[in-house]
Amino acid sequence: ASPRANDAQTLGRSRMSLALLQALSASLTEAPGVIRFGIIGTGCIGQEHLRNLHLIPECQVVAIADTHEPSLEAGRETLRKQGADGGVVCVADYRELLALPQVDAVLVATPNDHHRECLRDVAASGKHCLVEKPLCVDIAGCAEAEALAARAATAALERGAPPPLYWVGMEYRYMPTISKLIADADAGVAGDLRMLTIREHRFPFLRKVGNWNRYSARTGGTLVEKCCHFFDLMRRITRSEPVRIMASGGHDVNHKDVVYDDGSTADILDNAYVVVEMESGARAMLELCMFAEASKHQEEVSLVGTRGKLEAFAPSHGVRTDD
Repeated sequence: ASPRANDAQTLGRSRMSLALLQALSASLTEAPGVIRFGIIGTGCIGQEHLRNLHLIPECQVVAIADTHEPSLEAGRETLRKQGADGGVVCVADYRELLALPQVDAVLVATPNDHHRECLRDVAASGKHCLVEKPLCVDIAGCAEAEALAARAATAALERGAPPPLYWVGMEYRYMPTISKLIADADAGVAGDLRMLTIREHRFPFLRKVGNWNRYSARTGGTLVEKCCHFFDLMRRITRSEPVRIMASGGHDVNHKDVVYDDGSTADILDNAYVVVEMESGARAMLELCMFAEASKHQEEVSLVGTRGKLEAFAPSHGVRTDD
């Protein structure tokens, strides 16, 4: 199967939202009824989360926050189109959102380099949290986020409350075709897993506010910003941890001649190969190209085991008449 790009990614995030709801419900001591969300960051991904949460009757968005007024207004407009803007608190400072007693859980969809600061305040608030990928831009930030979650859990238990749930948004696990491949692999359909290949041929990074996604310092680099999905899939599908990694990549095509208003230029990889050897003995490989716009499939996942081969294609770049 090869659903269209927007459909596949929306399905993935929608199914991730449902899984989040189930996990949140399980973490509460009493039946939650409706779980009330605050959205921190209402750019394109934050707006998609607004649309997805609207599809779930047990979820209600009660507050949104964004320092960029056009993004905040876009969030308001998304809510208005849903008829869900009544009573929603809209603020520039996310700390005001965290102080609202009516917010049960927050969803962080701000630029990658802001996650670390934001998670410090989220942890202090004691609220449940889904943070968009990647967790942070470097190992130190991820280690701090893990420690913050542990301290928040301890503080909650000391108050006699359930510990807050922390989750990183890795929606590729939930895309229908990939989730079917994972289920078949778990069931042993392919036998002992030996080789996993993930190929992403896609368009360049889209324009974001201030072009933050064109700089490695702000994103963590392309292999963190975009490809964390695929390293997550490698670990999940093989059910093993990496022991050796070999990689080669470059910045060869995209944005090379662009100079931004502050005189800076983009420095992100636009193509790479990464080979990962797993503890289980399986090998995994990522092939990334971000100047291959007209590809039939944006992602192709191939898994070979001792009993056979599994494949998943998702998403495609649109409908083709020759399919």
